[in-house]
Amino acid sequence: MKLRAGFLTLLCAWVMILFPSAGAGHGPKKHAGSSCMLKELSALTKVLLVMSLTIFDEANGKHLGTWSPGFPQLQVHKDSPFHGPEVQCSLIFMASGLENVLDDQKNNLNPIDTLLLRQLKETISRVSMLVTCVRDIFGGECSPKPTPPKMPKHTFERKQWGHTFLKASRDYMEWLEDNRNSKLKHIIKINHGVTKGKFKKYLEWSGYLNNPS
Repeated sequence: MKLRAGFLTLLCAWVMILFPSAGAGHGPKKHAGSSCMLKELSALTKVLLVMSLTIFDEANGKHLGTWSPGFPQLQVHKDSPFHGPEVQCSLIFMASGLENVLDDQKNNLNPIDTLLLRQLKETISRVSMLVTCVRDIFGGECSPKPTPPKMPKHTFERKQWGHTFLKASRDYMEWLEDNRNSKLKHIIKINHGVTKGKFKKYLEWSGYLNNPS
């Protein structure tokens, strides 16, 4: 119980750090015409995935091993190119897989674990928001939409599947964090039709101007 209470405290602290206005009862500040703040949203999503994985392992077992087929849709190398529509597809795939994990935990494995269920719901919500955010900033559209992943039948394999999926999602978000800023600057610089003022506005929309990473 102390560990779970600590997670809630840590999550609240992260929300206050990433979205300071949340404490005042308001959503994150947006500039005119913007749809999201990519820096803050991606950072929060990564934190939620890390915490979801930890709470999942606490509830389902800490030595589950790895689901050997893996999830190629979430596998990227450090130097993999950042392509907006492909990132959208990976995030859509991530959200659908997390829905499977939530459904299995809610209806089968841990139906009364309110902390885990709430954590997964919040994570799914942020991943879905991130899909829209990436589309609005980088353009393009995921097509065709990825086929939702299928969970195995046996109990231990489902736990292993969920653990591996959460871990792959966390690793993907770490890659996204490392590549988002350089990609944003690159696409603006190569677009000769974008003015310097427009470039500044893109950086403001994405949350980079005042806090570059």
